[in-house]
Amino acid sequence: MANPVKIGYYDPFGIYPLIKDELNKISPISSLHIRFHPSQPLKTIHDLSLEFTEEIPKKSESSTSENYNVYTRLMLIKIESLDKYRSQVRPLIKEWLKNLVFNEKVNGSSPSWMILLYVPSDAKDKQSTIIKMSHYDKLLKDFSNEGGKELAALFAESTSPTASVGAQNSESTGYCFKFKQHEFELNEFLVQIKNLLGFTFNQKYHLNSDLITTSGDHENNSLTKYVATYNLAELFYDMKLFNDCINFFNRLSEQLNTLVENNPNLFIYKVDLPAKVFSNKFDFKKFYNNKCQHMHDVNSFTNVNLFELKCFIFFRQASTLEMLVNKNLNNSISLAELQISKLLRNLVLFLNDLLQVFQNEQALIEFEYSIIEYFLNLDIVNKLIEQATKLYEAEPANNNNSYQLKRLFESRGELKLSQRSSLIKLARENSIEIKGLDQVFEDVSLDEEEGPKQSKDSTEQVKLDLKHPKLLQAIQSKDSFVDEFTKLTEGILEDFMGCDRSKTIDVLSIDLAILNYEKGDYSECLQILHDSYDFFIQNGWNYLGGILLEIYYGCMEKTQSTNFEEILSTCLKLLSCLVANHTDINSFRLINNKLQIKKLFDRIEVYANKLDPTKKFERSLNQFFKTDILPYISADESTSRDKYLIRLKLKNPFSLGFVFKHVELIMVDEEGSEIVFHAENVEISDKIDNTIQLSTNNFILGSFSPYRLTIQFYNSLFLVLDYGEKELQMNHASFLSDTVIEHNGNNNDVFVYDGLTPMSVFKPRHEKTLLAYQNINKLTAQFCCANDLKLGSTEVVLKIKNGSNPIHDVRINLFSTTEGLTVVDPDLKVSKLDSHESQTFLIPYNFVRSVNKIINMRAKIEYKVDNEEQYSFQVSYNIDTALTISVTVQDIFKRDFIYSKFQVGTSNPKYPIRIINNDLTTESNYEIIKPSKFPSYDIIAFGEQPSNFFYKIKPKSNKVYLNDTLSLKVDYTNLQEECEEYVSQEIIHQLERIKLVKYWYLIKDVIVSKLTFDLNGFAVYKTIRFLNGLELNLLAERIILQYVESSMDQKNLVKLMSNLLVNHNFETPIDSYEYNNVLHLHISVPVPVLKYLQIVEYEYDKKQYTVGEPINVNLKINTVTRWCPKDRDREFDDSEHESQPLAVSSPQRNKRKNSDNNSDNSILITNRDQFQLVIQQDDNWLMSGFKRFTFNGGQETTKQLTLIPLTVGKIPLPQVSIKELTDGVNLSIDDEDDDDSDDIDIEFINGSETILVIPEVNSITFSF
Repeated sequence: MANPVKIGYYDPFGIYPLIKDELNKISPISSLHIRFHPSQPLKTIHDLSLEFTEEIPKKSESSTSENYNVYTRLMLIKIESLDKYRSQVRPLIKEWLKNLVFNEKVNGSSPSWMILLYVPSDAKDKQSTIIKMSHYDKLLKDFSNEGGKELAALFAESTSPTASVGAQNSESTGYCFKFKQHEFELNEFLVQIKNLLGFTFNQKYHLNSDLITTSGDHENNSLTKYVATYNLAELFYDMKLFNDCINFFNRLSEQLNTLVENNPNLFIYKVDLPAKVFSNKFDFKKFYNNKCQHMHDVNSFTNVNLFELKCFIFFRQASTLEMLVNKNLNNSISLAELQISKLLRNLVLFLNDLLQVFQNEQALIEFEYSIIEYFLNLDIVNKLIEQATKLYEAEPANNNNSYQLKRLFESRGELKLSQRSSLIKLARENSIEIKGLDQVFEDVSLDEEEGPKQSKDSTEQVKLDLKHPKLLQAIQSKDSFVDEFTKLTEGILEDFMGCDRSKTIDVLSIDLAILNYEKGDYSECLQILHDSYDFFIQNGWNYLGGILLEIYYGCMEKTQSTNFEEILSTCLKLLSCLVANHTDINSFRLINNKLQIKKLFDRIEVYANKLDPTKKFERSLNQFFKTDILPYISADESTSRDKYLIRLKLKNPFSLGFVFKHVELIMVDEEGSEIVFHAENVEISDKIDNTIQLSTNNFILGSFSPYRLTIQFYNSLFLVLDYGEKELQMNHASFLSDTVIEHNGNNNDVFVYDGLTPMSVFKPRHEKTLLAYQNINKLTAQFCCANDLKLGSTEVVLKIKNGSNPIHDVRINLFSTTEGLTVVDPDLKVSKLDSHESQTFLIPYNFVRSVNKIINMRAKIEYKVDNEEQYSFQVSYNIDTALTISVTVQDIFKRDFIYSKFQVGTSNPKYPIRIINNDLTTESNYEIIKPSKFPSYDIIAFGEQPSNFFYKIKPKSNKVYLNDTLSLKVDYTNLQEECEEYVSQEIIHQLERIKLVKYWYLIKDVIVSKLTFDLNGFAVYKTIRFLNGLELNLLAERIILQYVESSMDQKNLVKLMSNLLVNHNFETPIDSYEYNNVLHLHISVPVPVLKYLQIVEYEYDKKQYTVGEPINVNLKINTVTRWCPKDRDREFDDSEHESQPLAVSSPQRNKRKNSDNNSDNSILITNRDQFQLVIQQDDNWLMSGFKRFTFNGGQETTKQLTLIPLTVGKIPLPQVSIKELTDGVNLSIDDEDDDDSDDIDIEFINGSETILVIPEVNSITFSF
């Protein structure tokens, strides 16, 4: 408990024994409120204990330290008469005030005091009258703080220059209080005491605070500042404001080094530790409190023992923290734990500071051990643990961190670690050591020329002069030391288990493991070391972790363990410790020579062969070997077979040669397809750098990333390296997502399929992205569009070219990732293919047509070579099935024949086509007449300049049928493909010249497929010019540097592509190049049909008339049904007989409707076929007669009209329109949406003729 606040009393008349019981009733003061500054919050002191201590005034110039912490003073008097008051009492009061109350050397601050007048119960307590003053009033008149004469005289005397005693009259406070026996007014007295104490607390606070403020940071004032800080700390301690107190004690601890540096002559640096310090029951706090009682006075701060001062400051800190713990123990377990943990951590810092400052190492180490023992046995620590345990047991369901005391256990464990270190140091001085971890590093010679270090002879005993009984017992012998060391370590482990310091537990457990190993308790050692070594290895301590592993392995051998997997795992961990830090001091390799490493490999092989051969024992490859995949997949040029290679660099850190039974590398593309490269019985040399060549018979075109590398070391031991998760992304991509095989070669746009945007393969999603591309000397395969295509059919072509070896049992599996597409015959078989033989397969498929015409086609080709090895080859391409040609037709019906105009152009204006030939034929009963001068040379069709071809179709009979068809064949080429083909042949030619043709498919699929040309210039001038040559040259350089391994090949390829793409240097003249890849489009064209052909003719007498002259005209109409199909009456499917679009971009032709159900089935026109003719309004003519009339279709109809010309010049005849009537209803002529208009056409025989109208004679006309 904290010391009570002292109240001094002077009792010259023996009154205190009479009122002692009454005075003690006011202690403790339940609450005292103090405010040091108006801006600061109010502080409340609870349960302030008081202690009344007797003081006797002395005439002395020196200060009395024992009375310094008296906060207020009382003088107990009694007045029997005024005479005795004047002669005895008043002089005593004056001497008391002068020598004790107002003495600055005693108080150090403004005084507070009280004169207590005791009135016995048998005495008369008279009140003052006009004649006679009462005793109490006389006392007030002389010593009242508000004008007392004697008090004023004392103040005046203290201000004189010769005054030896000073009094602070303006800032002191005092009271006179009357105490009547058996009528003591306790509350009123308590109020006066509170006022006195509050005044003193304030005065002391402001006095010392002002000293700190005015001292500043000047080194000459550091002592004054330090003493003032100490006084404030003691003030708050006495006031029981412990939170403020601890802050000032922390400042004292921090400022002490600065004080010593600025005032070194003030201190003594000797460490003097009497023997009683090391006794078990020694009270450190009391001892050092008595040593440093002078600290409150600057003048007495000389020849201070620095060691004792440091101890004093620390113990005052500790005492304050203990007060806080006691205060919070019943209210907040977490706060109490925080404060006791801080106390224990401060102790560790304090002891470390002592060892750094002072030189008497042995005495300090013993002192360290003793003081730790003292604080470990503090009652408050045990109380806190008991209190937390009770709370936990009372509410186990509400267990939380407040009851777990993790910080306390951690701090106490660290303190015990320091105590254990002290024990080890003293034992070592006494020639007692634990052989193990302390000697591990001594086995390693940092200088190869140095011999082994000589350790201290254990037989040489050095007796230490120790005084602590427990220490004397601990280092009496090695056995006693081991017992004490084990006990301490177990205690530390117990504390750290309470705060979840699992890794520290692993470290500490090693000491116990080594002790058990030396004692032969191998099972216990195994149990302790299990997984402990992992902590060191994971944190880079390979040397220490390796030694622990050897101990662990030795324990397993000693116990004859049959857990071969665990033994093998331990050996492999030992092997991994040899890999890291070869030349570092932390390297486990430094104490293992080549022979020892060989023995370790032998042990690994033995235990690996003891495992179940049906199970794989896998470990991470990176723990033993560092590997690097060379990012190139290339064809094996050492053999004519279709093998592809990849190479792997491996670092061998063991300086031993060995053989891997099997090496396997799995590569995956973004869709999860796998290529497996492998090698058998791979020999690894004893050199650091080794290269392993892996091969595969199963090739897949695409971009790949490493997935898993597996090395079979021994029968059941596999070393595995996983590069990442396999991500399945079926996204309709070919091996290059933006490579598309198209009719027109338009492969520069990025196509979107069903909302998916293909990612560019040249932004690798993995650092080790590798490209597997075809080799021209091996088997190759490629999808393309069919050259000979029938409109409406869905077909692609697969071209396969064999390599240098004949193959047989060829099986081709066709499939697609395009939704809705199914291959008609997905499985093809070929008995054999000779070397370099090419074969083309037409692949029909069914596809629910969508707006996007890009489809994905894939083929997996499996075959055998020499009836032995099985090979597979898989390709994937995106194909644009949209036609680049557009064909439309327009028909003109005549009485005996039809004119058909076919318009052939390009469907994409950017890509013109070359029309080689076109032909219209039929197997039906028609005669097709071509123009007499049909062009025999090719024609270029540009975007807005299609070509027109005319044909005259004449039936050989009067019958036309719905199923009559014509066959249109158009032969054409794409200018984009012509340019690509020429550039491809040029590149192949130059690659052959520099013997780098093996890279052709890399350049073709990545570079050539992206070329854009000046097609207009090629069509007109027959010259090749690249529009994106500079961009593709940069792309080519990047691709070549990334996917071509040889630096010389890189240089030659970059130069070749630069000459072509930038400089346009072609070795073969374009005139000598002949393009043979002609496309043939076959279109089945239905013969056009028409229900009614109305032949209209105007008949008039002459060709010239005058203005206003009436012209008599006969309008003849003849209805022809020759073009109406004779099988129109049978039921048929509209969709079957509607004209098919001639090309993807062409409109439908001859849209018709079925005959009405009530129509006559006869092909002859009857009277029921009625039509209405309307002569169109024309501003050039004034017409007389019927402008609208109805006629029957069964006969020729003639109508007479009178036309009067209104203008002069060549005036065209009025136009007419004819509509069919339905059930005699006259339809509106203006109805443009009438379906009958599709069944009627008009042949206006003289519709283009004009009549010359001249003005009358002698008249003038003006035309505006």
